Amino acid sequence: MSRGWTRWWAALTAGLLAAGAVAAAPKTAGYEIGREPAWVQPMSANGLDAGLPAAPLQVLLVDEQTRLPAGRGPSERYRHVVRLVRDGSGLEPASQISIDFDPSYERLTLHRLEVRRGSTRINKLDARRVRLLERETGLEQQRLDGRRTASIVLDDVRVGDRIEFAYTLVGDNPVFDGRFVQVGWTRHGLGPTGLFRYRLLAPAQRSIQHRAGAAEVADGGRSADGLKITEFRRRAVPKFVEDPYAPAESWLGDMLQLSEFADWGEVARWAETLFEPALRPSAEVTAQAEALRGAGRDAQLLALLDFVQTQVRYFGTEIGASSHRPAAAAQTLAQRYGDCKDKVALLGALARAAGVRATPVLVSSSMRRDVVGMLPSPLAFDHVVAELQPEGRSLLVDPTRSMQTGPLDERIARGLGWGLPARADATALVELPGHAGQLQAEGQDVLRFGSLAKPAAFESVQTFYGDIAEALRAQRAARGADEFERDLRADHLRQYPGLTADGALEMADVPGRNAVRLVQRYTLAPPWRFPEQRVFVADYGLPLLMSVLRLPDGSDRARGLRLANPGRYRQSVEFHFDEPTFGRTSSSRAEESAAAFRLQLRAEMSPQAQRLEAELEMLQDRVAAADFAAYRERLPRVFARLSGVVQVPAVTPAQAETMRQRYAALDADVRSGRLRIVTEMQREALGRRVLLDTVLGGDRLAPAL
Repeated sequence: MSRGWTRWWAALTAGLLAAGAVAAAPKTAGYEIGREPAWVQPMSANGLDAGLPAAPLQVLLVDEQTRLPAGRGPSERYRHVVRLVRDGSGLEPASQISIDFDPSYERLTLHRLEVRRGSTRINKLDARRVRLLERETGLEQQRLDGRRTASIVLDDVRVGDRIEFAYTLVGDNPVFDGRFVQVGWTRHGLGPTGLFRYRLLAPAQRSIQHRAGAAEVADGGRSADGLKITEFRRRAVPKFVEDPYAPAESWLGDMLQLSEFADWGEVARWAETLFEPALRPSAEVTAQAEALRGAGRDAQLLALLDFVQTQVRYFGTEIGASSHRPAAAAQTLAQRYGDCKDKVALLGALARAAGVRATPVLVSSSMRRDVVGMLPSPLAFDHVVAELQPEGRSLLVDPTRSMQTGPLDERIARGLGWGLPARADATALVELPGHAGQLQAEGQDVLRFGSLAKPAAFESVQTFYGDIAEALRAQRAARGADEFERDLRADHLRQYPGLTADGALEMADVPGRNAVRLVQRYTLAPPWRFPEQRVFVADYGLPLLMSVLRLPDGSDRARGLRLANPGRYRQSVEFHFDEPTFGRTSSSRAEESAAAFRLQLRAEMSPQAQRLEAELEMLQDRVAAADFAAYRERLPRVFARLSGVVQVPAVTPAQAETMRQRYAALDADVRSGRLRIVTEMQREALGRRVLLDTVLGGDRLAPAL
């Protein structure tokens, strides 16, 4: 989420993992100390630890209360938190309090900060303890948002202490034009929560929609000044634990969403008012579009897209209303930097100057298709892309993706789920291009044996398409060639421990495609085992396909499992021998199917080669929690299909004919009485001696065998 529309998600995550909230428009010092507002209803934390699971730190109470004015005045957002230290490992997180705020429109007032130790109440609210930090936590993601952090580190905190603090934030981002929107979490990242309460006071004429997830909703009546009160409560809330494999929809139950936007159409009209002024081509933008004119419409659009992707660097200044309002296209062109909304506005203005309709489309890079579970609100989105419509076609492109290559139709932004066009006539979310049926990756491993007793030449050729290709280019650029190559070889080294690199990794773009090809060459020490001295055996596997199927630890997943992108993945492994090795030619096919995937396999054998090829088609991007056990039980059988052993006869076909002659001579000696055999063990020993004499007389035994 290094795009422009990310502040809301960053604030949500900070609310989960840190102490405070989002912030407010300051006085000279950046904050003030004052009394709690009269409209706040106090809440005690007594007894809220009953039934909470043991943890180093328990969050007894998170009490949030918001008051909206009858007119267009600022909202007031009060937050009261009580923590209980149960163990020494909870001391450090308990004693650090951080409150983030945007001084361009928010004001912060601290009300209370105290430590309760038994019956003693120790006041810790002292202006000298408060440090205002300009942390710019998004700077590594090329974002500057101007936010500050009021940071307090408490001294003398002990096991058994209760830490209690409260503050109020006043002010709203002006970009929402006075409409109230908020997305918060009912879980906390520091520990289990005894009670989460959210109390909303709003005039009856202000229609605030809500989705409460797992929280209970109750009508709280009216306040003294006639405001309608709605309460949301959730008790005994488990600690938030990050799960990178969880589908986005699994977090909806932990979200509390509030929005004064009536529907998606109202959000679309709001977005259009932000983007339309920025999309107007200036003289400078028109001149740039003319300078990039190509031979044909697609060639010109590709030149425009490539210019914005590669010649305008990604950097976002998201202070105040700039969190969502794009800079004018001429400004972005002049400064040669911008975030997603700025780059979309510039690309759209260039396209319009070239006579092509262009529309910004709001998307969620974090929720993707699960954005349908969000309330109509600008906060449902954290990214924006562009829809170009030359001659009635629709091309969804992302001007922030600087690692794309290939023609225009290879640069379609896929897998973003649902989006909202920033256009007045848009009334609902629209489904965007997906990955279904797209070729995502293919690999071919070839092992060549001049002799079983000598090292083999191993070559791996892998081709990755679309999003994966772009990610690989970005990783190599960020991490350097050596580290990138070392990590890339890990799968092969696990599968074939005797590998040593033979030259550097070759990485090149595939002409005419948004794809990258990786060629790795190795020398493989003789991999053969000789079980029972009868047949040579070596292991093989298709690790690319195994990694796509994804099998995390654990037999149960309450949140389900997020899978790789839908689409097709291929891999093959071949063993080649310089001399005839197998006595027959054969082929076979197999298939494994499930709701989430379809796997097709084909095995082929000829006198000098064996080959296994597989195509895995991912049909879903997730497995529901209720279906995970069945999915996990199925995978061992599938993995057995994707790995195994190649068996090579201990002797060559020519040696086998010599052995048959020696066996015939032994039989003749037995029948004539020249050789006397009393037991079957003797007969078997003679037969094995002939086999081992033949093997030792050949060149198939490596020194270790």
